Amino acid sequence: MAGATQRGLADELEHVETVRDYEYRDLERFDRIAYAMHALRLLAPPRVTVAIYRAGLRLRVERGRDLRVGTGSSWATLGIPPHASRRQIALAVAELAGLSGVPYVVDLLVNAADRAAD
Repeated sequence: MAGATQRGLADELEHVETVRDYEYRDLERFDRIAYAMHALRLLAPPRVTVAIYRAGLRLRVERGRDLRVGTGSSWATLGIPPHASRRQIALAVAELAGLSGVPYVVDLLVNAADRAAD
């Protein structure tokens, strides 16, 4: 009987929940790599070397200290998927420049790109 009680308790405790990820996919057609490079030129993050590449699924930012160059220098990689929005890219670049908390920086980058495209 004790085995049956333990089995009943185990059945009650088993619960599987499906995890769902939702990601915004921008259908606008533009050169996302060129846009990210333009945003980097505008913000010019000090003492950060950035490599931009085409990512497969998700926008990805990685950072590390650049010990070759000296104190305070860093490197970063920015992976941009084919469905990233201008706003997502601008936020990632602002983060790399240490300006993600500064008001209107992302809006400035998005609007500057819109004017440059005209």
